[in-house]
Amino acid sequence: MSSSPSVSAQQQSAIAPSRRSILKRIAWIAYGLLALSAFLFTSVPILQPTNPMHDLLYSQRWLLFPHIAGALTVLILGPLQFSRTLRQRNPARHRLLGKCYIAGVLVATIPAVLMARHYPAFLPYSVTINAFLWLTNTAAAFLAARNGRFEQHRRWMARSYAMTATFVVPRIPLPFAVYNDMSLEAGSYFLLAVAIVALLIADLIVDWEAITARRLRRGVA
Repeated sequence: MSSSPSVSAQQQSAIAPSRRSILKRIAWIAYGLLALSAFLFTSVPILQPTNPMHDLLYSQRWLLFPHIAGALTVLILGPLQFSRTLRQRNPARHRLLGKCYIAGVLVATIPAVLMARHYPAFLPYSVTINAFLWLTNTAAAFLAARNGRFEQHRRWMARSYAMTATFVVPRIPLPFAVYNDMSLEAGSYFLLAVAIVALLIADLIVDWEAITARRLRRGVA
């Protein structure tokens, strides 16, 4: 009879990670579908000749298409970098994809800043600030990994991908996504607010278990 509690505890410890893994996959799939909807229903229509932004974007097409390619690369590779299975079973591939992720961030941010110079209102500054935050968090994640600080790498990588999400979430075609109906000035400040919230959420996700874990009583092993 004494062995049954330990077996039960082992079963619970095995079930818990499995449930977390399932929830994690569901969350990534949902995010992927939302990102796809944002691209198809919000970003693609901007490229149509009837859109007021078409002429400006077409004149910047040599910057726009590298920006889109870099952003899509980061968007796709990000979830793979958070895969524990990939890190443990194939660390070499994890490092290779990480380098591709960094290249994608560079290719996405630099054209974005150059394009934003021609935008009105506060938009050039908000785009530049967001790009700087994206680059800084990505660089910090890279340096932490290179120096073997993997816990810090995980934290900064979460922040880096949170900045990636700031370019997707405001464009999701949902009733509460009013970004596309805002004025350029309001949209500029809205992008900065989204970046702040995204970084906060990233820290909450990374530290959630530590924040919510109950303190052990004295004398309890």
